[in-house]
Amino acid sequence: MSRSKHLVVLAAATAIAVLAIAPGAQATPPTHEDIGTIPYEFVVDCSPYGFSFENQVVGEEEVSVDTFFNSQGEPRQVVVHDSFDETDRNSVTGKTMRFRGNRVETFDLVAGTRTVVGISFVVTDPGHGIVIHDTGRVVFDAPFHVSFEAGPHDVLHGDVDQFACSALAAP
Repeated sequence: MSRSKHLVVLAAATAIAVLAIAPGAQATPPTHEDIGTIPYEFVVDCSPYGFSFENQVVGEEEVSVDTFFNSQGEPRQVVVHDSFDETDRNSVTGKTMRFRGNRVETFDLVAGTRTVVGISFVVTDPGHGIVIHDTGRVVFDAPFHVSFEAGPHDVLHGDVDQFACSALAAP
């Protein structure tokens, strides 16, 4: 092994050893809370959007929360894993659509930001394709203030109930 390769290997091994030992000695371990499965059911009145039916919603949501701490034991980051699967139904025609989502929401308590990554909402209308598409990454630096956005975000910039009612009204 050449001298330069040896120094690179030694430096890498030292860095790994320091990272492996130092944080473990003083860091407070993260906590994990599995909230579990939360069933839900509600009705959305579609008349404000010009339709004479209700959207009957039935679904389940799975939630877990991880909290990370600094060496003084103070929380510095909260990560929420959230997924849902639901069926929306037109109360008059019986037409149904599947809503789903699977996202990670990170609250950086030090920087004061909230980052949402993943599938917030995807709705497929059989025979028509995706009718609501809210996926990607969004960073908020204050409540309701977007500082960064990547991907399509129908719901972020619109009314999910109006979108759902319109899609359920389509033939």
